Amino acid sequence: MNPSAESLDARITRLHGPGMIDLHFDLPMFLYDNRDRRNVLANDFLPEFEGGDIGTVAAGIYIEDQYVPDKALEVALGQVARIYVEVESCDRFAICRSYAEIKRAREQGKIALLIAMEGAEPLGTDLNLLRIFYELGLRVIGLTHARSNAAGSGGVFASTGSSSKGLSGFGVELVRECERLGLILDLAHINPAGFNDILANTAGPVVVSHTNARKYYDIERNISDEQIKMVGARGGVIGINSVLVSSKKEDATLDRYVDHIAYVVDLIGINGVGIGFDFFEFIYRRWSEDERAKFHQKFPNVHFIPDLLHHRQARNLTVKLIERGFDDSQIEKILFRNWMRIFEELL
Repeated sequence: MNPSAESLDARITRLHGPGMIDLHFDLPMFLYDNRDRRNVLANDFLPEFEGGDIGTVAAGIYIEDQYVPDKALEVALGQVARIYVEVESCDRFAICRSYAEIKRAREQGKIALLIAMEGAEPLGTDLNLLRIFYELGLRVIGLTHARSNAAGSGGVFASTGSSSKGLSGFGVELVRECERLGLILDLAHINPAGFNDILANTAGPVVVSHTNARKYYDIERNISDEQIKMVGARGGVIGINSVLVSSKKEDATLDRYVDHIAYVVDLIGINGVGIGFDFFEFIYRRWSEDERAKFHQKFPNVHFIPDLLHHRQARNLTVKLIERGFDDSQIEKILFRNWMRIFEELL
C-alpha cells in the first residue's frame, strides 16, 4: 500500500500488526508483590499491552535489596511461580521458550512472555541452579543490576567509578554455560570490565536489553560508542531504555528517546537497535514518598518521559519515528524484526 494513501493511525496499526517486542519489563516482581490478588496480569497489564499492540515481552526476574542474599532464590522462584499462575488464568498470554513457540503464540493472537533474569543473585554460586531456571523457561539473562554479586559488578550511575574488576571465575563459568544452553546473554547493567569479559568468553550474538547511549547520558550504566560497535560486530541488538534518556528532566522527551535510536543506527546500522522500555512508573506511583526519596538517592537522574510512561503509549513512539523520517522497513526492524532475528538465531 502507498503510505501516502493511508491515515497515520492506519499506518501505525499496520506497522504494529505483528506486535511490538519489549525486551525488558519488571513484571515478575510486581506479580510477586501482589500475589494475594488474582488475575493481575489480565486486569492490570492486558489492556495496556493491547492498547500499545505489544506482542512479546521479556519479563525480568529482579530481586530487591532486602531479599539479597538469603532469600534471593526463594523470591526468584516465587516470581516465576506467579508468572505461571497468572498465565494459566488468562488465555491471552503464553510463556515461550523458543522462536517457534513465540511465532505460534503470535499466530494464535497471544502475547508471548519470555522469562528473563536481571542479576544472577538467585543462583548464588551454584551453576546447577541455572539449569533449573532454564527448565522453568528462563531464556534471557543479565549477570548484574547496579550492585555486585558472585558473577560480577554492575555499572555505576555516574561517568566513572565502576569496579575495575571483570567477571569472577564463577561469572566466566556462568557465561559459558549460558551460551552452551542457548540462553540470550544480556549485557545491560554490567560494568565495562565485565562487558569485555563476556565478549571474550562467548562467540555468538549478545544483546543489551535496555540501555542508552553515553553520548546523551554519560554514565557507566549506559553504553559507549565502542561498546555499541562491539555488540554490532557480533550481530547483536541494543534495546533503547525509556528512563535514562537524559540526566535533565526537561530533556527526558520522546524526541530524545528517538535520538538514542538514531545514534545507534548511525553507528552500527538499522539491524542493531530494538526496544527495551524498562517501564516502571506503574511501580513508582505506588510507592510512598519515603520510598521515592530512597530511590532517587540511589538513582538521582532517572526521569520518566511524559508521553511514554507505559505500554499503552507505545504508538506514540511510532508516530515520532515516522515524523523523524524512518521508513516502514526501518520501523518494523526497530519495533520487532531485529529482536525476532535474535530469537530465531539463539532460541
